[in-house]
Amino acid sequence: MCTVRGVVTFGASTRLALCLALLAGCGGDDVRRSADHEVVWVDPDTHPFEGPPEVVYSSFVWDGVDHSVVRPAIEAGRLRAPREAANVNAMDEVPSSSWYVNRLAARTMTPAEVARGPCDDTSSPPEPWTIVEGKPDGSNPGFVVRDAAGDLHLLKPDGGFQPERASAADAIASRIWHAAGFFVPCNRVVLVEPDRLERAPDAQIERTNGDREPLTEGHVEAVLAHAAPTPDGRFRMLASQFVEGEPLGHWRYEGTRADDPNDVIAHESRRELRAQRLLSAWTNRVDARHENTLEAWIAVDARRGYLRHYVIDFGDCFGVLVHHSVALSRRLGHSGYFDVEHLTVDLLTLGRLDRPWDEPRRGAAWPTLGYYDAEGFDPEAWRPGYPNPAYDRMTEADAAWMARIIARLTPRHLAALVRVGRFSDPVVAAELSRILAARRIAILERYLTALSPLAWPRVEVVDGAPRVCLQDLAVWTSIRDAESRRYRAEAVGAELPQPPFASGDAQVCLPLPAGAGDLVVDVYASSVDREEAHPARLRLRVEGGGARLLGLERPVVERAR
Repeated sequence: MCTVRGVVTFGASTRLALCLALLAGCGGDDVRRSADHEVVWVDPDTHPFEGPPEVVYSSFVWDGVDHSVVRPAIEAGRLRAPREAANVNAMDEVPSSSWYVNRLAARTMTPAEVARGPCDDTSSPPEPWTIVEGKPDGSNPGFVVRDAAGDLHLLKPDGGFQPERASAADAIASRIWHAAGFFVPCNRVVLVEPDRLERAPDAQIERTNGDREPLTEGHVEAVLAHAAPTPDGRFRMLASQFVEGEPLGHWRYEGTRADDPNDVIAHESRRELRAQRLLSAWTNRVDARHENTLEAWIAVDARRGYLRHYVIDFGDCFGVLVHHSVALSRRLGHSGYFDVEHLTVDLLTLGRLDRPWDEPRRGAAWPTLGYYDAEGFDPEAWRPGYPNPAYDRMTEADAAWMARIIARLTPRHLAALVRVGRFSDPVVAAELSRILAARRIAILERYLTALSPLAWPRVEVVDGAPRVCLQDLAVWTSIRDAESRRYRAEAVGAELPQPPFASGDAQVCLPLPAGAGDLVVDVYASSVDREEAHPARLRLRVEGGGARLLGLERPVVERAR
């Protein structure tokens, strides 16, 4: 048994190895605790084991009842202090794993890279497309098609209620999640020529009652009737490529999977899952629940493999409207589908409280973007449709971590992402760009100004003297002005040769005392007449004319104001 950042995990050799590795990132005032360990950047949770495990089935109805009523009632009876995430390394970052890959958290990405996302390219899958299976009725009609390269795709229409929104949302939001580090499908908006859709001889359809029958041309026409036609006779649809691996059902935002020996950290204690809440708030992905996840078996040989964890189905982003309920559509993002807390308060106050959903704004992109807007957006108050166990446990440190990633998605990246949506109306594209940019600023204002925005530390030697430099993301993102920015540093048990100073590209550098040995330095950033953020606490070993960075923390200290 071992405890990593307050979370107890149990198990055999894989669990023990993970605990020992992550101990390098545990907190504490003694720098020697992590001084002789390399920073952990890879979680050993892709260790092969015999499988695959059984497919996990989930109940749509029970999932809603469990998370909206049962779990909140149980949680209300517990007195549990907030705990920090369990899988954080010595640099206040998350190691890459079967859940998450360091992309924007580790390097810059070009707009073209972000727009490409998990796809080989941004163009349509190679034709011809052969329909191998169909689902012509129900709430989600579509086809499974095989492209000329042999890859399978789910081809589905937008429906006529909000033209172009769902397909664009799936394409754009999945790339946001991918850039942030998650595993997602390759989703593309495609324009389908009906005459170029071929039917496999043995293709069948599945009715909503489970009955199967041969696919006919009438079934194809029934699905295309739900797609938006273009002036040149084509139909707009989403092509979602099947992910790598054998699908094994959904993963949950809490607990662990008993038959996966690599699954050692409770899902609600994983920083990437907690902080995913900010991505959902940014894009208004209200349907963030385990029904929209996928667990896949990645085989490494005939008998062994490991589980990879995907996030799927982003079609509810950017202002989904509920067909049967205007009132519910107006609440999405502000309140849950069945929000016990809000319903109770409204009952006790006889509905006299002013609510943000009472008078929602219809923007220039109505109805495509529904009520999605930036005016009145509060990232801290945002709520998904169902309570999410991981989202509910997001701490300030988790949110600040994701805000640093979101900071890397600049307006140029956002413009490239919106183009992926292939909107036919330039007004809708312009509105989505505006809203994404404004909601991004709201997130950065809230979560880059409390804990330290100083990030991406590097140690270098200039003219024979060591120094450490960090990037001030508050300045880099322009939410704080460089001219009014001030920096100061405090060292434990050593005198610094000079104060920190600003450098190019929003860098702040601090010369280090030569031969100081193990050194702890707090670096503060503030703006004139604004806040002073809590410090970036650097743990270094300075010796032999150089320095080594051992860790970075972002503690809350009383001196910050």
